[in-house]
Amino acid sequence: MSVSKKLKKDEQRKAHLIVTAVVILVATLIAFELSPFGGNVRFYAKWVECGRKPMAGGGELALGQEVISYKEPSAFQPLRFIQPEYFCTPLEAELAGYSASPNSYEFPNINSQ
Repeated sequence: MSVSKKLKKDEQRKAHLIVTAVVILVATLIAFELSPFGGNVRFYAKWVECGRKPMAGGGELALGQEVISYKEPSAFQPLRFIQPEYFCTPLEAELAGYSASPNSYEFPNINSQ
């Protein structure tokens, strides 16, 4: 076998390994995103559905906390371990039983109606 054929075969092998590594990486990222540890796709899909950044209800309930509240989540969060429920407006979150304050039951959007 000539030197040029051997080099060409080595280059093809390297290209094959790179393509395989990229495919495995993309598949792993998709599996991670669809797992309970990801969640960014669901967050951004709700953002598109609402036309604005959604409100997140619950999801970060601390031990002993009795009041479940909603808040505006950060736009970029690499890991969303606890999957909160998303609402388009604060009114929707309050109608679902989420308080505007984590310290006491406050429903300013319901009360203003």
